[in-house]
Amino acid sequence: MTLICILLKILQFNRQVLFPGILKWIANAGPGLHAQLAQEIRTAVREAGGVTLLAIEKMELTKSVVYEALRMDPPVKFSQAKAKQDLIVESHDAAYKVKKGEILFAYQPFATMDEKVFENAKEFVPDRFVGEKGKELLKYLVWSFGPETEAPTVDNKQCAGKDFVVLISRLLLIEFFLRYDTFTADVGTLLLGAQVTMKSVKKATTT
Repeated sequence: MTLICILLKILQFNRQVLFPGILKWIANAGPGLHAQLAQEIRTAVREAGGVTLLAIEKMELTKSVVYEALRMDPPVKFSQAKAKQDLIVESHDAAYKVKKGEILFAYQPFATMDEKVFENAKEFVPDRFVGEKGKELLKYLVWSFGPETEAPTVDNKQCAGKDFVVLISRLLLIEFFLRYDTFTADVGTLLLGAQVTMKSVKKATTT
């Protein structure tokens, strides 16, 4: 597969699955969160003189919102792999023996919505990953089939594009809230994920 084909597939995935999934949670959160995001984004961009990496890194709430959307609704929910050796898989209160050659199946939301790790796990909490306490939770955020605090390697099943996914998701929010103060949308469901239909947008009143 050529690089162009790979990029086209990534762009199609983002348009159909990733971006609608993120916008769904922000639309449902309402104008209060929209105002917070707009203020953080515009302040950081103004102080940095543009949308720079330095400005992006200062947007803690924006980054947290992306992480929380990925936690609530991982864009790829299912995975499978064959055990390369005998091993024991442990949960909070049990352990399971897995023999070499057996197939393991993963359903991401079981981990990303674990009530024993995430308080009010079934609720969208925009600032969940803000501050030192929030950063501590990142090791339990496994939307990419591995902890957010770890990097993909040839020896694990973690998504090779996980950092790119987080970056372009943050850029989506940055570009949107630089232009608009708030929006309303109808949120539905499609085979691949969320369907978000914009009903109204309010142009930015500040810069």
